[in-house]
Amino acid sequence: MSPCTFDDALPRALAHVRDAFAGIDIAKVRFIRDMNGRVHVVLPDAADQAEVMAVRPHLADALGAYSPGADTGLMRVSETLSGATLMEEPCLVLDIDGTLIRLIERRVVGQDWALAPEMPSATMAGHPPRVAFFSLKGGVGRSTALFLWGRELAAAGKRVLLLDLDLEAPGLGAQLLPDESRPEFGVVDWLAEDLVGNPVAEAMLREEQALIARSPLADSGYLYVAPATGRRTAEHPGGYIAKLARAYLDTDRGDGEGFAARVRRLLEGLERALEPDVVLIESRAGLHETAAAGILHLNADVLLFATDQPTVWEGYRYLLAQLAQMAHFRPAGDEDDWRLRLKMVYARASEQQDAVDGFRSRAYQLWLDCLYDEQPAGAAEEAFSFSETDDAAPHFPLQILNDPRFEQFNPLEHLSTVGAGAIASSFGPFMAALNERIFGAAEEVADDG
Repeated sequence: MSPCTFDDALPRALAHVRDAFAGIDIAKVRFIRDMNGRVHVVLPDAADQAEVMAVRPHLADALGAYSPGADTGLMRVSETLSGATLMEEPCLVLDIDGTLIRLIERRVVGQDWALAPEMPSATMAGHPPRVAFFSLKGGVGRSTALFLWGRELAAAGKRVLLLDLDLEAPGLGAQLLPDESRPEFGVVDWLAEDLVGNPVAEAMLREEQALIARSPLADSGYLYVAPATGRRTAEHPGGYIAKLARAYLDTDRGDGEGFAARVRRLLEGLERALEPDVVLIESRAGLHETAAAGILHLNADVLLFATDQPTVWEGYRYLLAQLAQMAHFRPAGDEDDWRLRLKMVYARASEQQDAVDGFRSRAYQLWLDCLYDEQPAGAAEEAFSFSETDDAAPHFPLQILNDPRFEQFNPLEHLSTVGAGAIASSFGPFMAALNERIFGAAEEVADDG
């Protein structure tokens, strides 16, 4: 047998379980992938102990470097440290050659990618609409779109909060707040102080201008920014990377909280203090472990910005394939499937109809492969699936037309020179569609003249 690789480990483990334990209910088996990628298999207590002992060395040989050892690689539920509670742990559902397995991921980082999405029923009534802006790469106009829509909403009378979670490439503060207008602290400061339970973190949420500042770029209305960095970091720039490393860590209090849970507490605190009508969230770009917060765990609508390039489609295939492992999580009652929160955005789009059709077709095929359900013949429940031309479907893109005037766009420097006409031409349909999507009616986007 050839050496086992990371991608081989789970299929080999499944094959050995099925061969050795005929008739076993795979849904009652838990596969555990530890922090190093080694695979443990936990069987129901009904499995015969003598057979378990006999299979252990063969499974260890098959997994090679990905076996934790013959003694611990295969056991029954009651023999684990967790006991029966193991079966209650969150798990992903993977399709291996037509067989669905339950996988518990143990990770040092990126654990939020393995946790169930926050269901709308849990918090929808308790917070304003949230919209996360995500992209695989920079330079697609994501930050510009976030700012321009936020500015238009503020001009229309809404109280808007912009939250910068792109902590490794912070930009909203530098683009939207003059140096003298920055708040004292930023998101990274709060995360660093919260990690050690410092009361300063709670005080930041209560004190005016501690974490939030009003942008002067909104001619009217209320446009607030919670930047990644504040004046303190400008005064002590050498400490930023050190704080950033700690911002991502789990707390050591109680059961501990991961990055997404901590960001959710931060956001809830900011919402209590500011009482915004809408929150726009700048997500971390790329498939970073912290991007899972905005995509899965803030109960936000998620805009997936993409340009029509092979590298972008490849990256989104990795993302959607990960999300597909959570497709079995369903909200209670009649509430919408969490996948409806996702929406593709064709950024820097061409005006040519064949280009628009090509983007939509590639997006549709990707979703069909990864996140749309198959409709089995005679199934009682309606599958989560759409036609290619259904404009309400997640794959059907909102569009932002390409305009060179928005390349290297810095609002503090360039907003006055771009003009309302250029904004309306490139971003107007995008913003109008978002108004309808988020607020339930096609609200007219204010004209800045």
